[in-house]
Amino acid sequence: MNDIKTSHYMNVRHIAGSQDGYRISVDFDGNLILLTEQKVQGRYLHKVFHVVNGKINKIKLPSVLEAFDFAQPLEENWLLVSARTDEEEGYLRNATLFDVQGNLLKRFEFDDAIQDVQTTKDSDIWVSYFDESMVSGLRCFDKEGVQTFDYADFVFQTGRKVPFIDDCYALNVTSESTNIYYYSDFPLVSLNKTGYKILRNIPIKGSHAFAILNDLVLFSHGYDHRAVVYLYSLRDKKRKIFRTVNQIGEELKYDYAVGRGSKLFLVKDNDVYIINMEDEKFVK
Repeated sequence: MNDIKTSHYMNVRHIAGSQDGYRISVDFDGNLILLTEQKVQGRYLHKVFHVVNGKINKIKLPSVLEAFDFAQPLEENWLLVSARTDEEEGYLRNATLFDVQGNLLKRFEFDDAIQDVQTTKDSDIWVSYFDESMVSGLRCFDKEGVQTFDYADFVFQTGRKVPFIDDCYALNVTSESTNIYYYSDFPLVSLNKTGYKILRNIPIKGSHAFAILNDLVLFSHGYDHRAVVYLYSLRDKKRKIFRTVNQIGEELKYDYAVGRGSKLFLVKDNDVYIINMEDEKFVK
């Protein structure tokens, strides 16, 4: 097993100070988004830190009753989404649009059990769901919150040539395609304007994030190992395993990963590391 050296990207505390919790995501240009959370007197205070070309843009949001889990840019504004809804409490509109000053613009309903949210330059909002959801596993909405795509409808349109989603483990939306990897068969399905591709029998199970570049996919750890990534060739159908290490060669047993485009961000405690496939020798 060869090593792959990760680059230290940032320390959350150095940027945001002490927080009750945080989540990271990535925008359509591969820039990191840090969403922090503090609970004060039964309400939640959030800040968004958008890291662009080494500069950190900060957006402070008003206090809310329910915590947000995802932050994504939508045109010049910011979309904040909670993973869960609560029908008994009347909390169904779990997506809120804010401007950069933190003013509330509008609310949407994206349904319960959201796994991930990724927006595009064209203001498409892709939403994936885990197995407690009652919807199709993947849907797309426009900037007004109107649904434009449903994966269950897509499956029927293909004559069930692709399997239904039980749990959408990983989503990676690029400018060219929307790519998903999901339970229970763990295929990799790529959707674009001209059609779709499905890759079956991928020898990686349980990964929750991946980066993609041309015909190579870099998966985060799956059900077992915690200090590895898997490089899979869509052309050769071969897998290589790399041990993740930090910049001084120590094993990096990361907690989880987030992928978008060719970048895979690895999170360990309050530190974020990055593997950019465009910079690595294995893609030359």
